[in-house]
Amino acid sequence: MEENKSETARDSSGVKPNPKDETNGACSSPEDQKITNKGTSDGDHLAETGKEVEDRCNGEIYKKKDFSEGQKVEDVTGSSSENDASETAEKTMKRRKKRPKNVSQEAQDRQKKMQQIQDVLSSTPLDLEVLRKLAIGDGGLIKDELRRKAWPRLMMIEHMEVTPKPTLDTIKSHKDYQQVVLDVNRSLKRFPPGIDDDYRLVLMDQLTTLIIRILMKHPELNYYQGFHDVAITFLLVMGEDVGYEMVEKLSVTHLSEFMRPTMEKTTYYLTYIYPILRRADTKLYQFLIDSGVGTVFCLPWLITWFAHTLSDYRNVVRLYDCFLASPYLMPMYIAAAIVLHKKEDVLAGECDMAMQHYILSQVPDTLPLERILVDAGELYNLYPPDTLQEEANEFLQKKAEEEKLEKQQVLERRKKFEAARRGQNYRGILATVFRYLPLVPAQRNMLVKVAAFAVTAYIATSLYSYYSNSALVFPFVAKR
Repeated sequence: MEENKSETARDSSGVKPNPKDETNGACSSPEDQKITNKGTSDGDHLAETGKEVEDRCNGEIYKKKDFSEGQKVEDVTGSSSENDASETAEKTMKRRKKRPKNVSQEAQDRQKKMQQIQDVLSSTPLDLEVLRKLAIGDGGLIKDELRRKAWPRLMMIEHMEVTPKPTLDTIKSHKDYQQVVLDVNRSLKRFPPGIDDDYRLVLMDQLTTLIIRILMKHPELNYYQGFHDVAITFLLVMGEDVGYEMVEKLSVTHLSEFMRPTMEKTTYYLTYIYPILRRADTKLYQFLIDSGVGTVFCLPWLITWFAHTLSDYRNVVRLYDCFLASPYLMPMYIAAAIVLHKKEDVLAGECDMAMQHYILSQVPDTLPLERILVDAGELYNLYPPDTLQEEANEFLQKKAEEEKLEKQQVLERRKKFEAARRGQNYRGILATVFRYLPLVPAQRNMLVKVAAFAVTAYIATSLYSYYSNSALVFPFVAKR
């Protein structure tokens, strides 16, 4: 017996099998299972520190000592034949050989793409098309460290212009200062969770200054609510100085149409979602048209690049990777892809404007973003913007006519209401008079008769007096 135990302990597995393995297979002891699982996953022997664990398995008590590489695990209960022990040990070794420690495929792909981005950024000259494909492709630019290098290249900003910051008094004197401060104070959810309060206040001051500097440099631009959501994203990723340069360029390129005095051009861009939906899914398109939901639900998606809608910072910067590398109207194709993704929820709801607006405006952070981006790219390739312009113009014209008709109907209803209110005031006066009159209908009728008799008597007296005076002045009247 001692000889058998000695040979078993020398076995490379380091574990002596249970005699009941012949009937029950591997021992069902939880601690045995833990040892086997961890050993097979790591590909090495376990390493622990000096405690003993007792466990009960099939009515027998096992005592296992922690061990490091080269140490032994001894079973103090029962005994088995040397052949059984050798077979079990051999099987254990085979299992361990089949499960080497490997890096996940996802991590390998991520590392590979990071290296590709680094290679493109360090190449001379820069291959901008390859960088754009990497930014749009799965995972985007991976992390902020790479974004700080790639985003300026995607916007073709080669040299940063260092401009002096205006004084605090100059910033406070700007006409939009109070509105910007209000919006910045409402953007607390956009800052990283757990951020120090003092540092957050510093970032808020930097954000306010950044926005006012842009408005001062371009007085023709008009600030809109949501512009701060875009600016804060670049502030968090790029820092104050570089963030200012990038947002300033965005304000005269991608976002310039949203900063006009009117929303006419913004409304025009929003209408593109319906020609896309009509071609992609006729049933869904008609349902939304019948509901009258319009395009207001996707307004914040467009003018803030989803920064106001999504609360997960990682999703926001991932979308910004795509937008900076894509044509200006790509946000509307992503909006269409999201609506198509929510098709079941939309059709399951009531065909009502309020209900559909609520359903469509809810964009959870659990959205399959990479799938959405792929679908949006396919929609863009199938239905490019130049093929949708005519239908977008028709849709906008039809909408304008409907709005005009609706205004006329509202005006007519308002006139009727005013007329009804005047009539109601007249009836109110009568009601006030009758409040002081007898409430019994018979008495009220008698009073009316008395009033009519009094009026008649007054008229008769007046006529008599008139003719009597005429006879005195003009005698020929009396002769007649």
